[in-house]
Amino acid sequence: MALAILAIAYSIAGKLGLRLAVVHANATAVWPPTGLALAALLVRGYRVWPSILLGALLVNVTTAGSVGTSIGIAVGNTLEALLGAFLVRRFANGPRTLDRAQDVFKFALLAGVVSTTVSATFGVTSLALGGFASWSNYASIWLTWWLGDAAGALIVAPLLLLWSANRRIRWPRGRALEALFFVLCLVVVGQAVFGGWLPTDVHNHPLEFLCIPPLVWAAFRFGQREAATASVALSALALWGTLRGSGPFVRDTQNESLLLLQAFMATVAVTTMAICAVVAERRRAETQREAVIGELKDAADNIKTLRGLLRICSCCNKICNEADAWVRLETYIEQHSEAAFSHGLCPECVKQQYANLHAGLAARRPELFG
Repeated sequence: MALAILAIAYSIAGKLGLRLAVVHANATAVWPPTGLALAALLVRGYRVWPSILLGALLVNVTTAGSVGTSIGIAVGNTLEALLGAFLVRRFANGPRTLDRAQDVFKFALLAGVVSTTVSATFGVTSLALGGFASWSNYASIWLTWWLGDAAGALIVAPLLLLWSANRRIRWPRGRALEALFFVLCLVVVGQAVFGGWLPTDVHNHPLEFLCIPPLVWAAFRFGQREAATASVALSALALWGTLRGSGPFVRDTQNESLLLLQAFMATVAVTTMAICAVVAERRRAETQREAVIGELKDAADNIKTLRGLLRICSCCNKICNEADAWVRLETYIEQHSEAAFSHGLCPECVKQQYANLHAGLAARRPELFG
């Protein structure tokens, strides 16, 4: 059932992405299925690859080309996801690739830049060999294909990985109110930059830098999962505005506009995830430091107990503990320190308690008794 759902989700996301295809019916600058497939392989394992293959085949066989080209494209999409998942598992901490900043950048390079070349190469080559794409347009189609897949991996995959790892939302009331205010600010910024809310004479000015503060806010105040969600939401607002001809990335052609937008949003998404990872690492370090401080404090308290005024019996040498119970001295010390005891006899006690034994040992081993 889960495999069927994945195939259906892949095909639906693919059909939505191909609605924005300009340079070729099978090549689009917006391709969310790459992120979906990568996250599925990282979370569920390599066994889900048939769902990806089936979903990709359904998308392409109902779009353009022949059965042969559709199979070539589907194989490329599947190999892209498998290679990306393998590289991330091997070199970037697998499903927990977003926990550390260094792994975030490895993820961006391996899953966003390297593995996505496989699908673009397989896809465009299949179309060209099948006669459904001109070799003279190979470079432009390949660039659109590759950038769409790269943006899908860098924007969509983190969202799915983080939500699959933790679906619970436990916010105090104050944090929930802050979240509502954050959503409002994010919408206002997105619409101001990409939605044309500013005056007509400035609505296409390069104001994309205004998108960074809300994402940094999410990284520091809410966490990785919420920051990834904010990145996807901002990408949706930016895509909607750009398609309507508003925003700093609008150019003469729609495909050029989408390429610029996707490059920007992918870069912002990676930067946001790196900041989130640094913040998470710092919080983990602070938690570990507090735990160590607590342990040292407990140890210091135990040491101070041994340094205080202790009541000890003059006859039996038992000692009174914190519960006013009299215990053997060695028992008390063992409970309040890391010391342990073993028993033996000193030479004086041997001489007093075991005179015959002492005389025999003194005759045979005089060096033991001076």
